[in-house]
Amino acid sequence: MSGDVRHSGVSQARRIDLAEAIAREGTGASHVADAAAVQHLLRQVPLFKRIGKRDLRSLAGRCQVLRYQPGEPIVRAHFSGEGLFAIAGGRACVERPDGHKVMLAQGDFFGELSLIDGASRNATVVAETDVIALKLTRQTFLELLDAEPKVCRSLVESLVERIREIEARAPA
Repeated sequence: MSGDVRHSGVSQARRIDLAEAIAREGTGASHVADAAAVQHLLRQVPLFKRIGKRDLRSLAGRCQVLRYQPGEPIVRAHFSGEGLFAIAGGRACVERPDGHKVMLAQGDFFGELSLIDGASRNATVVAETDVIALKLTRQTFLELLDAEPKVCRSLVESLVERIREIEARAPA
């Protein structure tokens, strides 16, 4: 499974598997150690909050594990929003066109809305340290939705819940 892959049209991330990550970094490192950890990372994404265990396990098994070097772009603003990324280890910086920056670390994620609409990125994300990231492509996600309609229902429920939370915080 190892090898270079083209990603976002800009980055040469090294695709790795979990066993390779563990062998290189050791089990005490702050990264994904097993399939249960991948599922745990995905469960943190609000969009997946209501998805059943079996479907979440299926999503986890379809994720790519990628390694990025410091300074390497993970995604670039205005490029295709081809999927969701979850940081399994390391730190990355979100750089918005207005100059605003946000640091991401283990457990953080971005791109969850692009799973649904495929819209282009509104920010660049660059690895600050060595980063191990999970990537769930939009195509993989859509294939699961086609195969498992109940996942669609769970997603709609999660989206409605998120909209209601936002509306409740809005000033009256």
